[in-house]
Amino acid sequence: MLPINLLVTVDERYIPPLKTMLTSLKRHETTPVKVWLIHRQLSADVLAALASFITTQLGFKFQAIQADAASLGDVPVTDQYPVETYYRLLCGEILPKSVHRVLYLDPDTLILNAVADLWQLPLAGKTFAAVAHQGDQNSRERLGLAQPYFNTGVLLIDLDRLRQLVDVQAINQFVATHDALPLVDQDVLNGLYGDQVVEVDDRLWNLDVPNFAQYEAAGVTENWVKTHTKVLHYQRQPKPWQSNYQGPLATIYHANQ
Repeated sequence: MLPINLLVTVDERYIPPLKTMLTSLKRHETTPVKVWLIHRQLSADVLAALASFITTQLGFKFQAIQADAASLGDVPVTDQYPVETYYRLLCGEILPKSVHRVLYLDPDTLILNAVADLWQLPLAGKTFAAVAHQGDQNSRERLGLAQPYFNTGVLLIDLDRLRQLVDVQAINQFVATHDALPLVDQDVLNGLYGDQVVEVDDRLWNLDVPNFAQYEAAGVTENWVKTHTKVLHYQRQPKPWQSNYQGPLATIYHANQ
């Protein structure tokens, strides 16, 4: 099996949860992994420490690439969604052309079981694979989408198709013609490229932890999650590594720290 090309895009604030996520991946995945980090301004010391952790402690390969934020123009950013989040849309131009597929994971995800099945998923001529969360479908109405609204926290990407599909001018034009994009690059991906997504099961590949009560109502238990779910997504605030977190599945996260 080909190594998993894992894409992450973080600023310095998210390095601790990134390390937790990568540690959980190491614990459950036997396929070799190469971590590609796209960043804007991480210091040399921070990068060196992270590289040592990833290569020495986890045994993954690692390559960091510094991207030019200015190339994005006047795109909306927030504290929760910094400019680094756009790099998953533009990664085709940032990563080497020899890289043909990547699996992007948000740093606030946690791996509970192997992800190789998603890595090998046929995309049937599409560009992405992602889940559609029930709680996100108000965003579908907000953007007037015909297809579901997809969550980009776990995103399988065909880079060859992405390089043909995505360009900065189209992104900036979309931003300029929409008054509010509260979920920033996720809104952009859905608005421009939502018809290029293969939908996968959110219970397995991107379980929406803040809305765990909805899964429980459908018969999903914490024990079922531990056995079957591959990726938990602790999206929205607060986060489970923060002292004020009182949300669901905290014990699972803390057991992996």
